[in-house]
Amino acid sequence: MRRGVIAVVLVAACSNGPHHSMPVDGAGGGGGDGGPLTLRDRQRQLAIDLRGVGNYMIGVGNDNSGPYTHDVPMDLHYAYLDGYGDENGWPTWNTDGDYPLYFAQTDAMHMVTSMFTYYQLALELENNNDAILADGTRMTQYLSDVRLLFQKITASGQPAAVQFEPDFFGYLMQRASAGKPPDQFPAAVNVPECPSAPQTVTGLLGCVITLARMYAPAARIGFHASMWGDYYDVTDPDADIDGSGKTVADFLVSVGADQTDFVTVETLDRDAGFWETDGGGTTCSVTSGTRGPVYWDETNATLPNFAQHVQWVTALTAELQRPALEWQTPLGVPSDTCGGTDMHWRDNRVHYFFGHVPDLIGAGVAGMTFGTGAGDQTDLDTDGDQLKDASVAYMAAPTAM
Repeated sequence: MRRGVIAVVLVAACSNGPHHSMPVDGAGGGGGDGGPLTLRDRQRQLAIDLRGVGNYMIGVGNDNSGPYTHDVPMDLHYAYLDGYGDENGWPTWNTDGDYPLYFAQTDAMHMVTSMFTYYQLALELENNNDAILADGTRMTQYLSDVRLLFQKITASGQPAAVQFEPDFFGYLMQRASAGKPPDQFPAAVNVPECPSAPQTVTGLLGCVITLARMYAPAARIGFHASMWGDYYDVTDPDADIDGSGKTVADFLVSVGADQTDFVTVETLDRDAGFWETDGGGTTCSVTSGTRGPVYWDETNATLPNFAQHVQWVTALTAELQRPALEWQTPLGVPSDTCGGTDMHWRDNRVHYFFGHVPDLIGAGVAGMTFGTGAGDQTDLDTDGDQLKDASVAYMAAPTAM
């Protein structure tokens, strides 16, 4: 995963923005006919809450001004937030922790909705620093920073989407498989808003949800689903794709995801061509790169292909009963030539996704966002206006959910 992009954004406050309403009730609420909310109801409601209209959403991220410099139309604009407020983390990027406030105000001036990726605990588990979750000083700082984010969202006067901790839940699933389930995984929860929270990871995540609802009722929040939490082999025609999606969904429910508003998913964190060259090397292989075969078949005739991903997301959202947002989708351009070069790696996810919006909606997806997951990847400067042209065409006739 990519570290946060630290930049200062200074704008005047703007009070005009998309309509928002209260979050969809985790217990189910009611649909338009008075019955329980369906998954499609939730997809549509998420878009209405964030954008004021129930159309399938598109977005761009990891670049404070790039989408505006390139005139890319979008619904959602995302940025990473990482680090602790007492260790040069995101609350220190601007005075008084105003980075998300300025970011949201800038987006509002362009009639765009902000999306924040909160990314810190994943780094701890990635580095096997599990004990920090039980460190009262660290976790009080973590929750205080989360509180600050939601306060700044409310101060902006705008709705926002916030996804929590990409990869963290995949690491948690690994810990659970090794005998440390999240309801027994020690974590310190010592903030006044959560006086009765269990001192476990489950209690910590529940407190994050409490802070969101208490301080930013216009925010919509979601946890991240890692496919590798219950990996299936993309080259195996008999892989249990549905079982993998359901298993990940059930785990997320066990840590409170059924009380959130959406789930985030991703296809690949770098351009396919980058991984085909073992991370930017000179030798390319479509099957033996760092991540194996990653350039998917758009015809869905051979493996791996896009139909597998759609099937997995369908199983995930059906089990979780929460809509998905495709996140950090690579910007590479289709090519028959393996690999590529820095800033010009091949990929076909932008091309496929814009050509198959109805299929994604059918899988429970409410929107898709695009952005680089690291340096030296294809971006808005080097994609030949692929994303801009696709976004302009889509926004001229957006698809209603």
